[in-house]
Amino acid sequence: MGSTGKTERNRFLTTGEIASLCGMSQQTIIRQIDKGYLQGFRIPGSTHRRVSLTNLRNWMEQTGIDQGDLDDYIGVEPSEQKQQVSDLRQA
Repeated sequence: MGSTGKTERNRFLTTGEIASLCGMSQQTIIRQIDKGYLQGFRIPGSTHRRVSLTNLRNWMEQTGIDQGDLDDYIGVEPSEQKQQVSDLRQA
């Protein structure tokens, strides 16, 4: 497998980031994780959840959600991602 697959497996998004990218509420994303439709995990000792980029792509493909915004979003440095999500929310 190429380095892109490894990078995607090691990259995680928050439920808030996913909600913004998919045009859904954060609670909807949390329910998708809790029901097992979207594979994610809870951070030990907290209620926060994370989803790998690979699992997010698979879920988006299965549900027919356009991945165009995701590709644009991950094309920037992690330090710039929060600004990108903020911009998406305002759009």
